[in-house]
Amino acid sequence: MGNTKLGLPLEYQRHPEFFDAFSDNGHAAATNTVIEKLLRKQKVHTVLDMTCGTGSQVWHLAKHGYKVTGADFSPALLRIARAKARIEKTAVEFIDGDMRTLQVGVFDAVITIDNAVGHLTKAGFEKSLRNIRRNLKAGGLYVFDIFNLSAMTNKVVADFTMYWSRNSGNTRCHDVQCSTIDRQQGLLTSYDNYVFQKGAGKPQTLKSKFSLQLYTAEELRSMLARNGFDPLMQCGLDGSRFVSGKTTSILTMARRC
Repeated sequence: MGNTKLGLPLEYQRHPEFFDAFSDNGHAAATNTVIEKLLRKQKVHTVLDMTCGTGSQVWHLAKHGYKVTGADFSPALLRIARAKARIEKTAVEFIDGDMRTLQVGVFDAVITIDNAVGHLTKAGFEKSLRNIRRNLKAGGLYVFDIFNLSAMTNKVVADFTMYWSRNSGNTRCHDVQCSTIDRQQGLLTSYDNYVFQKGAGKPQTLKSKFSLQLYTAEELRSMLARNGFDPLMQCGLDGSRFVSGKTTSILTMARRC
């Protein structure tokens, strides 16, 4: 993902100290609960989180008794995850790696959450699917989420506008983010205007832009099928019934054929 053509949010690499602050949208705990219930129902024991960031899903699953390995393309985010592991005295292994190429063994399940696959081009996602398959046991599960292109009305995209203000140490970050949608290409592009101020020092202004590749539910099922997976279910991030034109995010579970 380091060489993605779609760009990346500023906090992924340049300002990782704000990753958790901007990732906490109030829905993470509920999403993690849904994922854990899906995995438990399928009798999963070992999990590889290929896009773990600072470890949101890793910690949740580890506390529920799963043997979890975390991986991410960002060394900066992994440093934070490893520091958390030391503080929590949790024996979780974190590995530097890209979901398109990383091979670390075979697991009952692989997860990539928080629109992670959206940072890849369509070709990159298909490459990732083939690689994820290599990291799964026969019959293993892949669970992931992505915004639903079919639900991206003008109102939904306008409602994505965010105004954030967060602290990290004695540095405060303010961010205004607005988004646009290219429905033909399936690209949601977000424009960020950041203001960083350390103490009472002179503020620093930065601008950033990145895009997410979105999909319809039908596109996802087709991509999974042609890359060696059997799509098992699709629902909302909260576990609700999937409705094509209304469910904003698609949570998908597929089985390795």
